[in-house]
Amino acid sequence: MALRVFAFYNGLTEQARGYRYLQEYGSLLDDMALFEISIQANGELQGTPSRRLIAEAHALGIKVFLVVSNLTAEGQFSTPLISRLIREPVFADRVWRNIYNLLVTYKFDGVNFDLEKGSPEDRTLFSRFINTWTARFKGVNYLVSIDVPAKTSDERTDVWKGVFDYRALGQSVDQVILMTYEEHWPGSSPGSVASLPWVTRVLNYALANISASKLYLGLPLYGYDWERPGKAQVIGYKRAHELARRYGAPLQWDSEQHSTFFRYETRGQRHTVYFEDLRSLKEKLDLAKRKGIGGVALWEMNLSYPEFWELLSANI
Repeated sequence: MALRVFAFYNGLTEQARGYRYLQEYGSLLDDMALFEISIQANGELQGTPSRRLIAEAHALGIKVFLVVSNLTAEGQFSTPLISRLIREPVFADRVWRNIYNLLVTYKFDGVNFDLEKGSPEDRTLFSRFINTWTARFKGVNYLVSIDVPAKTSDERTDVWKGVFDYRALGQSVDQVILMTYEEHWPGSSPGSVASLPWVTRVLNYALANISASKLYLGLPLYGYDWERPGKAQVIGYKRAHELARRYGAPLQWDSEQHSTFFRYETRGQRHTVYFEDLRSLKEKLDLAKRKGIGGVALWEMNLSYPEFWELLSANI
């Protein structure tokens, strides 16, 4: 079975950097999710998508999803907002209707739930809430996908993962997007954002709980430049290569993590860079094909580059 391609478009208009890649490589996409519309404390939605952007994606045969999140203006996921959604039916209904009206007005094909950092003790209520909303959206002919954090076991008490019951959530939605990235992050020691052994364990756990056809493996198109453990900046493929050339740093392959890395020094500070490149991404595409899952999900189009799209074209 051929892999489907679900891509996150980080922006709501043609001004996003990913727009050029939509124009040039959009024929490779099956689904594109506009990131993001945020739920406000009064139940209203923040953000205005571009009709032109959606129409252009449709013209390429792409189904367009609206990403709905609990992100605050400060860029943090709001735990109290999720608590209100699952406990206050009047508030939840107001939000649902506002989402529905946006889907209708802008001719979206589906909705993507990016509701993160719910309280672990709300696990059962959260699953029930997602299943209820999914039934309502599917009842009016919209596709539903949900983004779930990567985990290799149930991890019921984890602050980021505990609320997500893979088995319960996977029963109703059309697509489950595995966020198989951030294995290493700015606050950690240097390492791959998505080492192949870790990604494989995450996918195996997901497959034990969710139908393979619904699963989409997250493909990160980035890495991090660590100045020191606990302090790092996100870095894309092109920037990583530019830095390596500038400082004469040889690219190395970490055979345990299956990731490219290099080290360089500037202003007396030694940096370590791990990033996803064509070799590591090809291995993840091969894994997705071997496991027979529904597809892959790109995070995110702004960070993509022509060589990646050529790799994708040759492997889906």
